[in-house]
Amino acid sequence: MSSIIRVSGLSKVYKHYWGPRSLLKEVIFGVVSHHQQIALKDVGFELAEGEAFGVVGNNGAGKSTLLKILAGTAFPSSGTVRVTGRVTALLELGAGFHPEFSGRENIYFNGALLGLSREDIRAREKEIVEFSELQDFIGKPVKTYSSGMYLRLGFAVATGFDPSVLIIDEALAVGDQHFQKKCTDRILGFRREGRTLVFCSHNLYQVKTLCERAMWLDKGVVRAIGPSDQVVEAYTDELRQETKTSSQNGNGGEPPAETADSWVSEAVMTGANREPKSEFLTGETLRLAISGVFRSGFRGRPAFGVSIVRNDGLSVFVTSSIQANAELTRAGEDTYAAVLILPELQLLSGAYLCHAFTTDQDGIQAYGGKFIRFSVKSEPFDQGLVKLDHRWE
Repeated sequence: MSSIIRVSGLSKVYKHYWGPRSLLKEVIFGVVSHHQQIALKDVGFELAEGEAFGVVGNNGAGKSTLLKILAGTAFPSSGTVRVTGRVTALLELGAGFHPEFSGRENIYFNGALLGLSREDIRAREKEIVEFSELQDFIGKPVKTYSSGMYLRLGFAVATGFDPSVLIIDEALAVGDQHFQKKCTDRILGFRREGRTLVFCSHNLYQVKTLCERAMWLDKGVVRAIGPSDQVVEAYTDELRQETKTSSQNGNGGEPPAETADSWVSEAVMTGANREPKSEFLTGETLRLAISGVFRSGFRGRPAFGVSIVRNDGLSVFVTSSIQANAELTRAGEDTYAAVLILPELQLLSGAYLCHAFTTDQDGIQAYGGKFIRFSVKSEPFDQGLVKLDHRWE
């Protein structure tokens, strides 16, 4: 399969001058009067047509710079970048929009930049406006838009012109649940159609789920390229070494926003006797009873997810009712319930944080949830993270 993106020896260096005089001195006398910031250094990779490629890394790693170069809005200092086909990108909020133009005028403006004729843009205009849900505002200047409206129009435009390559930088992290789900559905549709996707996000679960391969950038240097699950695991291992996750007080969570379509209303941890419990022995039964609200605006099949994290930030276990193909019990008009049972808790001594959350039918988005702290005690001679079933012969 031919490469649709080929990057070789890509480097990007920004020059920072101390003032106009420094720049003038360098131009006239040739005296170096600036310091350099290396955003990217010798980056190289290839993407096949139809591949989904994730980019992960800390803030300042060079991810956004790379995406801007791929999108053609920034240029490399050295190296080569070849991208085949029509490219659309959703980068920082409002990028590519003229604030004085109306939403409709910006649709035509962006389409013209992509080389489309006015007739081609007009044929796509209605679908773009309907997807953005901005019918009442499309004739108003975008400078009057809220950040959420900017995002809606930006995503609708970026995905509405049949791109060969779609570049997305953190787009799924903004907006209400309803629109996040619409964005996810459209991206999954692009994947099924065999479009090429370059996806940058701090949501590592989305990277693992949406992308076959991923690249880890660290201070502009490629640390790893490979299967997304392996790259994400290597990156998270590094994060665990660098920082400790602060404990969150139990039985709490973010209150649902007014725009939320789903959230966990209650999560109760008990033992086998169904009495509330927060201290367990290795091998005991742990039950987690979850209740959640899924309002009429929620799209798809209601589902719960649960993650367990050790107090040093190590992700121990993640599951969802979707993975188990389990149907939630309807407990009211918009309320559902389920119980997660760990019949023989295999964790060894330590303090843990359990996060119960609602999720969608694809298991990609994690919505409003509750946090519960609990601890486990085991025999003094047991060491490690889990007690595996075993025997000696």
